Amino acid sequence: MRADTLLEHYWRGERDFRGVKLSGIYLRDVCLQGVDLSCTDLGGASLMGVDFSGANLYRADLSGAFLIHANLSSANLTQANLTKAFLVLANLQQSCLTEANLSQANLTQANLSEVSGFAQTIREKTILTEALLPKRSRHFQIWKHWALRIPETWISTWSALLQG
Repeated sequence: MRADTLLEHYWRGERDFRGVKLSGIYLRDVCLQGVDLSCTDLGGASLMGVDFSGANLYRADLSGAFLIHANLSSANLTQANLTKAFLVLANLQQSCLTEANLSQANLTQANLSEVSGFAQTIREKTILTEALLPKRSRHFQIWKHWALRIPETWISTWSALLQG
């Protein structure tokens, strides 16, 4: 399906586009709130600034898609393939990411606050620079990478105080 056809149907009130092939489609700064794109092929699509708030993207293939500054708040991204997707500055607040594949995706400065299922995502080599992570995940990330190193001089000082 072509971009103009999709938009024409959407503007007429149609919301069900399940399983449609939209790979490589180009859309910019358009509103697709509440659209059902479950099981849709959007691989390599350019979707910068698109408003997908409340959309159903269950099992959608968004691999390599450009979702820079896209609004995916309250979207269902369960089992979506976001491998190598660009989600820089994307808003995913309150979206569902259960079992979504975020491998090698770039989520720099993305808003992931209040997302559900983040712990169940696949995040191999995912870029999360300055991303706003869910509260539980923030603590997990800090503890996971924290390595406590105590200088030798402190150990000898503590030992002396304890024996003291």
